[in-house]
Amino acid sequence: MISSSMKDVRSRVATALAASNNPRLRFIQVELDEEHENTVCLSGRVSSFYQKQLAQELVRSIDGDVDVRNDLRVDNFT
Repeated sequence: MISSSMKDVRSRVATALAASNNPRLRFIQVELDEEHENTVCLSGRVSSFYQKQLAQELVRSIDGDVDVRNDLRVDNFT
């Protein structure tokens, strides 16, 4: 079972990404890993490795004790 504190972290991450100044980060999906406690999963597409890393570091800035599974795909699209 996913704890309420992890649900809160997921919500805070999703809100921060949606409010990002970087438009590509606004479309990232944020889920909680059912199998691995304290793990936030990021998925979707970004246009650079920088954006991929930026999204991951945003999660860590919200809660440094959370693990991040960064499944973001880097595509060169405009």
